[in-house]
Amino acid sequence: MSDRLAGRDRSALLDHLGRRVAHVTAAANLPGIAAHGLLPAAELARLSGRAPADIVLRPERTALRYGASGHTVRLNHQKPILHGLAAANRVVEGHDAASWAEVLDARVFFWPERHLRGPFLASVQRDLETAVIWLDTEAMLDRAGDRLDLSPINSGNFTQGGAHARRGNWLFVPARAGLEAFRRNRQARGLVRAPDAVKEISLRGALAANDLAASRVDSETDGQGAQ
Repeated sequence: MSDRLAGRDRSALLDHLGRRVAHVTAAANLPGIAAHGLLPAAELARLSGRAPADIVLRPERTALRYGASGHTVRLNHQKPILHGLAAANRVVEGHDAASWAEVLDARVFFWPERHLRGPFLASVQRDLETAVIWLDTEAMLDRAGDRLDLSPINSGNFTQGGAHARRGNWLFVPARAGLEAFRRNRQARGLVRAPDAVKEISLRGALAANDLAASRVDSETDGQGAQ
């Protein structure tokens, strides 16, 4: 991209995010990911012949069959929205719970390594075998930095503390804006006192199979769960 981060701004963001970021998925999704790349839920719905609006606010994990080879993908449920439905309909500027779920379904999500470990990862490791795909952060910035956004919260969680976290389209700060712009985003709106740290990274649209292959550094599975 022509306006990619460079110099100190780029170094500051890479230092903050860490050398690698993770995508968490059901292990059974790996063959389809290898063939087609990382696709957002909305695109997977379209490829399976369903409208994206038909899959929002999923109460359970949802299986979709897509592609000429008939790969099956298991989408995660959206219980963190449903279990905080009143909050989701109240704290998201310009959206209700359903339209916000559509915003999220148009993205692929990644997590900084420091945030993935511990309770967060344990919370998604239920029912099915989980795979964690590790990607090189710098390679991601090079290949998809113009579509990467940063968030200080889990944008789809409306339970516990998430019930009080105001959000809207403005929550997603483009990575190309730099770390300082991200850290001051909520502060400038009077929502927090201290500068933010990145807890979630999302990609608008898909990460093509060739870009995934060039960015991928490792993967691991855990028999306890899935996303």
